[in-house]
Amino acid sequence: MPTHPQRPLVLKTMIQFTVKLRLLIKLPDLNYQIKVKATIDKNACTISNRRFVLCGTHIKAMNMDESANGNLSVEFRHLQPKEMKASGANKGNEISQMVTEELHSITFETQICLCGLTIDLETSCLPVVMISNVSQLPNAWASVIWYNLSTSELQNLAFFNNPIPVTLSQLLEVLSWQFSSYVGRGLNSDQLSMLAEKLTGQQITSGDYQLSWSKFCKEHLPGKSFTFWAWLEAILDLIKKHILPLWIDGCIMGFVNKGKERALLKDKKPGTFLLRFSESNLGGITFTWVSQSENGEVKFHSVEPYNKGRLTALPFADILRDYKVISTDNIPENPLQYLYPNIPKDKAFGKHYSSQPNEVSRPTEGGTKGYVPSVFIPVSKILNNSTDPPSPSDLLPMSPSVYAVLREHLSPSVMETALNSPYTAE
Repeated sequence: MPTHPQRPLVLKTMIQFTVKLRLLIKLPDLNYQIKVKATIDKNACTISNRRFVLCGTHIKAMNMDESANGNLSVEFRHLQPKEMKASGANKGNEISQMVTEELHSITFETQICLCGLTIDLETSCLPVVMISNVSQLPNAWASVIWYNLSTSELQNLAFFNNPIPVTLSQLLEVLSWQFSSYVGRGLNSDQLSMLAEKLTGQQITSGDYQLSWSKFCKEHLPGKSFTFWAWLEAILDLIKKHILPLWIDGCIMGFVNKGKERALLKDKKPGTFLLRFSESNLGGITFTWVSQSENGEVKFHSVEPYNKGRLTALPFADILRDYKVISTDNIPENPLQYLYPNIPKDKAFGKHYSSQPNEVSRPTEGGTKGYVPSVFIPVSKILNNSTDPPSPSDLLPMSPSVYAVLREHLSPSVMETALNSPYTAE
């Protein structure tokens, strides 16, 4: 589909899709046109709950294709799958199956007359999944991945009646490819190890470990309300839409659990931080930094994860640059100094900043058309020994000028309340 070119073999009802075929045999000049007919589920009986027809121009003539060394080719650009209403006779034969696990086949037929012989040619694409709502796209794509990973059969439309397990090493290789093709950077061995532990619930040393389809896409992760694939898909969506340059540059460690995170940071100088994806929230990214108390005790601090809704308001690189915490003296400080392992923050993210650093100053007379300039400043207050859960947002919209005025005229306790936003010291 033109709207989702990186998710082929998933089609939406009544949405046009494009498919191109080439004839790989060079024929002598013919005095007639070779016409190709496209059909859907030509040989299907009771495999699927639903039946479809192809709307649009489903018969086209092949033409010479100079880009294919002069071979004949044909491109269907205006095909649309349309669902047919099931008749009473068919309803009794339907199989109980999820829409995103139904496989369908698009077949192309033609006939060639050559040297007195009539030759019938037919080919089919790999099985496709037909969705009726874009919300079904992630699970439909998971079905496409699993089918092509686990079987070499070209037309097993009943595959998901009894899906075949795959080895862990096979799946991890495909997941790295998915990140490489969709968001421009694959996964390294450490990131894949974390995903393997997430999938299996344990540390696996053998790549031959067998993983089921249900474990990948249907069963909820322990203690969570979502599946492994839903969690991973939300991260892909977050990267694609909001933090892609940071991901491609390798600034985001991403897949690291809290235990490994603390092991990495504990010996680093104060202000060292890393970026990881939330394990408890769908499509969330957080940062954790290390600090030291006066007695030399190492402390780790993590903010509430940022999701796509909050990152729409402010670019993530700017959040990292301007992020402040309010100290016990009510002085805002930026605790983020070095991206793990020891890269100065501005060197790591400088080229991704979208604006100039925010500076706190009093309002100037007049302003722009009478308005005081405003920017978003992400501010948190350290909650020592707090057991209360964080509130919904730690992004406080406040202009630098307003902040300066408040700090000058309000008492410390009132100022503390004004700037109180969620922060966890974990």
